[in-house]
Amino acid sequence: MLDFGALKRQIDRMATDAKDLQNDFQQRIDLAIEEMKRWEEPWKDLTTKIARSRTSWLVAGATGPFTERCPVPERPKKLTVIAADGSQIFPDRHEIAQCFLINIGYVVLHYGTGERPVLSSEPSLYYQEEDLYQEWAGKRTPVTREMVGVRRNEMEMSKVVALSQQAKAEGRTVVGLTDGTLILWMLEGKPFDFRRTTLQATLNGLEQLREARVPIAGYISDPGSADVLNGLRVGLCPEQPPDCDRCPWKAAEMQQALDLEGGSKEPVTVPCEPIAGVTDDILFARTLKKGERSGVFQSSSKILEDYGPHRICFFYVHTGWEIGRVEIPLWVAEDRALLDLVHTTVCDQAEKGRGYPVVLSESHERAVVRGADRDIFFKFLRDSFVKNEVKAEISLKQLKKVAATV
Repeated sequence: MLDFGALKRQIDRMATDAKDLQNDFQQRIDLAIEEMKRWEEPWKDLTTKIARSRTSWLVAGATGPFTERCPVPERPKKLTVIAADGSQIFPDRHEIAQCFLINIGYVVLHYGTGERPVLSSEPSLYYQEEDLYQEWAGKRTPVTREMVGVRRNEMEMSKVVALSQQAKAEGRTVVGLTDGTLILWMLEGKPFDFRRTTLQATLNGLEQLREARVPIAGYISDPGSADVLNGLRVGLCPEQPPDCDRCPWKAAEMQQALDLEGGSKEPVTVPCEPIAGVTDDILFARTLKKGERSGVFQSSSKILEDYGPHRICFFYVHTGWEIGRVEIPLWVAEDRALLDLVHTTVCDQAEKGRGYPVVLSESHERAVVRGADRDIFFKFLRDSFVKNEVKAEISLKQLKKVAATV
């Protein structure tokens, strides 16, 4: 049986440790806020220091004071908000035919005109040889889940561009929103031809939006990133310039840990560590009020070196429910009218969606392919192949799965 006395002592110790961790984390947040205020005036000096530093983490480049706060602008009386989202059925080698499906859900919401919204979806089936096999870096391989995801992202962008161009031609004020980041993180470590083809498709879409003067933004809920906080960590470093790979403080800390006779010495503290672990959303939750956004920051991702005028910037916004990260192309960040339009649209959409932009949640609902939808899709395949007397085989594994559902 349990020794409840011993167990209770361990539980009490766990609760004490948890309280100590909470107190330590609160102190880290307070120190980070103090650092933001310390660099309010000399923010350009910190930006220069960040640009010269070599760090092992992503560090945001500031375009203004870290403490900048911008109130939400007034939303245009007439506004059209557009979003597209995608879902897919991946190729299944156990099924009767090799193919995959991409379903794009799209939503067009008109405000101030009395028009009905557009809520729809478009499924696309891929089964041709060129769809199922692709060649990168001279190697021909079957299409992977990642490649299907890349194609889905391209289709989402294309849909937003097409709908935006149509709305703009009708004389509307338009904003395009996407769910998630505008940075193609999946390109890291990929073959050159794969990177070039994938990136070019995205840049083409962004350029068309720029020409139409339609701002686009990616909304990231519960972001958890620390790009801005990492900039403050650079500010804490006494090295000129900071170089994480050759940090003397980490070397001293490691040496002290290895030195058996160093137990009585004052422990070495890495200067940037006191605020480590704090994330940007926690930082701005303490500094922004509902509707306010932070200043605009530039991402330091290596992927963005090929983005040109579409290099991705970002800001944080207090929606009233959470701190969201909003990513925008450089040409939107540099145009105050477009920047304000994105700001007010995100806040208004989050208000209507009770915490999350309603246009994004609605496009997701139109796009999502659920388990029952997948089962019906493959049933359609089998029935059609049988009807047309197409010779095909289903694997024993899949046959047992089908039988189990009958």
